[in-house]
Amino acid sequence: MKKFQYIVVLLFVIVLGTGCSNDEKQENFLSETENEIENKEDGVIYEVYTGNWSNDGRTHDQILSEGGVELSCTITESNRLTGTLFAQQEMTERFAVVEDISGEIEQNELLFDYADDGWGNSGTLHMQFRNDSIYVEILNYCEADGGSDYGISGYYELIRENEAESREKELENTIDERSQYYRASAYYLEIVDYWENVREARDVSNVNEPLFATNKQYYTKENFENEPKLVIHLAKNEIYARHGYIFKNEDLYNYFMGCVWYNPTCKAEDFDDSVLNEYEKANLEILASMDTY
Repeated sequence: MKKFQYIVVLLFVIVLGTGCSNDEKQENFLSETENEIENKEDGVIYEVYTGNWSNDGRTHDQILSEGGVELSCTITESNRLTGTLFAQQEMTERFAVVEDISGEIEQNELLFDYADDGWGNSGTLHMQFRNDSIYVEILNYCEADGGSDYGISGYYELIRENEAESREKELENTIDERSQYYRASAYYLEIVDYWENVREARDVSNVNEPLFATNKQYYTKENFENEPKLVIHLAKNEIYARHGYIFKNEDLYNYFMGCVWYNPTCKAEDFDDSVLNEYEKANLEILASMDTY
C-alpha cells in the first residue's frame, strides 16, 4: 500500500514538473515573439543601411583629398548596428574618428555615447534612418580639457557612397535618350531660348523640371500676363502632363517626352480630370482662358 502511495506521489511530481516546464517554454516563446514583433513593428528593414555612407556620397578617397564625413556600418536582423564614424578636414588633413559604435536601432533612431574622437572630445551620436539617408547629429558635444584643434561636431546628412554619382549618371542617360523627342518638337528653339534668356537657366532645368508649380500654389492672370503665348500654352498642358496624359498632338507629345519628369501612362480617352487637385483646377481655368497659341 505504501509502495502504491509512493508511486502516485512520484507521478504527480513528474506531471507537475512537466507542466511547469511547458509553461516556461511557452513564456520564453511568447517573450521571443514579442521581441521579434517589437523589432519589426515600424516595418523598416534596417539591414539595407549596411554599408558606407558619406556627405554628398563621396568615396573614401574623395574624403581623404577633399574632406568630409563617412559612416561605415553593419546592421543585423535584430536591428543591432556596429560601425565607425570618420571625419577629415580638407585644408589641414586632420581627422577624427569614433570607433566601436554599437547599439540597437529603435523607431528609426540610435543614440551612442562616445568618450573620445581621437582628440579627447566627447558627445552623443544621434543617428536617424530616413528616406534612404542617415542623419547624424552630435549632441552634448564637450571639448577636451584645454581645447581641441579638431573634432566631430554638427549635423550631417549622409547618403550611400557613389549614389550621388550614379544618380547624376542616370539623369544624364535619361536626358540623352529623350533629347531626340525634345529636338523633334516645333517648340524646341523657342523654349530653350526662353529658359536661357528669361529664366537665365543654362543647365538641364529646361527638361528636368516643369515651367510652373501649378500643382502646389495658386496663380493669378497677372502672373502670366508677361509670358509668351507658347509658355502659357505649355503651362496649361503641363497640368495634364503631370498626371501622365499622353498627347495626340505630335509637338506636345515630343515636347513632354523630352522632359525627364514626364511619365506617359494615360491615353487621352481614358483620362479623368478628377485626378486634378484644387490648385491645378484653379490654375487650369486661368491658363485655358489665356491660351491663344
